[in-house]
Amino acid sequence: MNQKNSIQDETARLHFKTINRDMIIGWMIIVVALLATYTVEFIKDGITLTYLLAIVPIAVIPLLIAVIIYCKKPDWQRLCYYIVPGYFVMYLFVMITGKTSMVFTYILPMLSLLTLYHHPKLILCTGIAALLINIVSIIVRYNSGLLDITNSKDAEIQIALILLCFGGCYFASRLYDSITKKNYEYLKTVDEKNERIQALSLQTLTTMANMIDAKDSYTEGHSRRVSTYAVQLAEAMGFSPEEVENIRKIALLHDIGKIGVPDGILNKPGRLTDEEFNIMKGHSSIGGDIIKNIKTVPGLHDSVLYHHERYDGKGYPAGLKGEDIPYIARIIAVADAFDAMTSDRVYRTRLSNDQVLSELEKGSGSQFDPDISHKMLDLIHEGTIKVSDLPS
Repeated sequence: MNQKNSIQDETARLHFKTINRDMIIGWMIIVVALLATYTVEFIKDGITLTYLLAIVPIAVIPLLIAVIIYCKKPDWQRLCYYIVPGYFVMYLFVMITGKTSMVFTYILPMLSLLTLYHHPKLILCTGIAALLINIVSIIVRYNSGLLDITNSKDAEIQIALILLCFGGCYFASRLYDSITKKNYEYLKTVDEKNERIQALSLQTLTTMANMIDAKDSYTEGHSRRVSTYAVQLAEAMGFSPEEVENIRKIALLHDIGKIGVPDGILNKPGRLTDEEFNIMKGHSSIGGDIIKNIKTVPGLHDSVLYHHERYDGKGYPAGLKGEDIPYIARIIAVADAFDAMTSDRVYRTRLSNDQVLSELEKGSGSQFDPDISHKMLDLIHEGTIKVSDLPS
């Protein structure tokens, strides 16, 4: 559960980091376009140098502050609440100075950025602020005699567009949030059901592994131990959590083919005859046939079928060599051999600590994939996989 919460938290951080980045990039584009427009106006003598020098810090400083905040804390959820008023500083300046009757259009790019958040309250607050600013501006212009009934068309369009744009975006955002919330609840329910199914699946596989091990009194718990060692190897080698769980399931079933091996051979005290050994070797092929139609566990069939292949090509059933052996099968081969060496068997007692380390080293590159066997040795030396209870 903690791992799941950690993944969800990381997903949320990545989401807000992406949104904040997109908002700031959009703001940068707006500022650059605005300054370029006013620079052209200055060249045409449409505005004074003083006005141009005043708009530059007013537009740039809030943006720079937002960039600094983003660099220090890119996933800060409240950054959007700074970006909006920072943009409004520039918008207010242009509105108050009244250099263009179309100043209301400057709010539209900000509205486009806000829709990235699908945040109804943020859109509503921004819309109300924009509306109030424009109403105040109209009142000031009316009282100063710059606006009357004969030239009020721009003001009317100004108010209508703000109401239309912000109102539409607000209700669209509410609808989007409602749909998103329902989808989230549905996906959460699906995830919970999947977790229950996976737990049941793992319990079923464990039960099957216990049934396999129960055929041989000397290998009780063998499949669970091999699964544990394979998981530790996979984690140490950088496999994803999903891949590790997949390997856990495969390792639990690696010896399922022993169901088809007679008990007399499995439990025979002493060495097997050549004929008996050939029957024993057939368990990997039998296992491959048993699970060949299971498609929900990627790599299961090949891993069960080839877990007794050797890196030098002298294994069975197909004599595969080196990289031709499926990677999971190579991991299970090391885990399987390690458990065999550290367990009492009907034909011998378990090996000593030194013997286990020696066999793993000697088999590197011949019986085992050298990278995997060396990783197993590393895990033993660092104490992750313990053999300290073995006789020296």
